Amino acid sequence: MHSTHGATYVQRTTKRHCRGAVIAVAAASVLLAGCGGNDEPAGLDADASASSTPEDTAAPDDSPAESEGGDPTAAATPTTHEFADAGVTVVAPAASSPAEEAALATYVEFAHQWRKSLHDAQLSEMLPGLAAPSIVESVKDSLDYQTKNGIRYGGEMVIEPTIENSGDNVVILGGCVDGSGMTLIDDGEERPPDGVEENPLIPMNVVIGNSGAGWMVNENTLHEDESC
Repeated sequence: MHSTHGATYVQRTTKRHCRGAVIAVAAASVLLAGCGGNDEPAGLDADASASSTPEDTAAPDDSPAESEGGDPTAAATPTTHEFADAGVTVVAPAASSPAEEAALATYVEFAHQWRKSLHDAQLSEMLPGLAAPSIVESVKDSLDYQTKNGIRYGGEMVIEPTIENSGDNVVILGGCVDGSGMTLIDDGEERPPDGVEENPLIPMNVVIGNSGAGWMVNENTLHEDESC
């Protein structure tokens, strides 16, 4: 069996291998620069940068239901998206503006294609259209590691994002990722990924921006050393 020390359900972030590295926006895998050698890429969690600093983060005052005299409770109902082919479920919050709706739709499909890439150990053709180039490159590095070491991911990850702030062109998500249902498949042998028992529910930070060419995920950070 190939060694898989350090392979977690989010694969370790840069800060585990090089504590001095600065976590920046725009990622989906790991900051590969700054960690030399043959450390395992952190394919699911990462922080590589892209110019996505929000300038307009004013949240709308009222939800559609409230402004139209509807039922605020109904408007706040989350929507569950299950993707069996990728082993991921996304429980998306209700949007209160067209920008939030578009950003959440982009994130849900990103999560699907991101997890599908790691589930299949092959890059999804749709991922480059959903995420910043730095995220796509880091996922490729993680896939290289998986292929060389005979690693795949099974089971199911559940993602429950929350809207932390939003404007016309930037939406920031927080929330939690539940990896307790994930399994790591190492040359056919299944086991829980490292770190899941210690922190089965971890915080996430996501930045989704629209530069004029459509919405795209610019940051996807999973804090696997913390608990929700």
